[in-house]
Amino acid sequence: MKIVTKNYSLKNGKRSYLVYLTDHNNNSLECYDVNGEENKITKENELSEKYELSDENIKYISLEEFKSQEDPTNTPLFLIFYLDSDMFKQREAVQAYGENVKRYLDEKGDNVRLFFMPTKDKERIECINPIYIEDQNELEKLSRLVEELEDKFQLDVDSKVV
Repeated sequence: MKIVTKNYSLKNGKRSYLVYLTDHNNNSLECYDVNGEENKITKENELSEKYELSDENIKYISLEEFKSQEDPTNTPLFLIFYLDSDMFKQREAVQAYGENVKRYLDEKGDNVRLFFMPTKDKERIECINPIYIEDQNELEKLSRLVEELEDKFQLDVDSKVV
């Protein structure tokens, strides 16, 4: 037997987990839905003690890995927005900017993870994982999306798909 813990959600900074007890064929024997790191550890410890399992019998699956297992064709793109570092002095402005970009992409139905980084150099947007895109048309679509984001969110930048 072993314990498999899957991080399946992150909302408002709080993670949710499915903690499974599985048999030697990876069949689920028990499953618990827990919220928060502390509750996850408590449940893992309870199962470990009850079934005398060692740490080698505990497996953790991250949120990203869980999402890709759920639908491996739906791997999100990671867009990094390098914004002028002075903008980061106004936390509310960065937060509002990020929420607007996220809302825009959600409305379009794009599966994208956004990161905002301060820079002293020229502002830019980079996609850091286009290797998942094998179709040239999809790669061109990504380039158009990045250009569209630059225009819509007023970045005077050189975009790059790396």
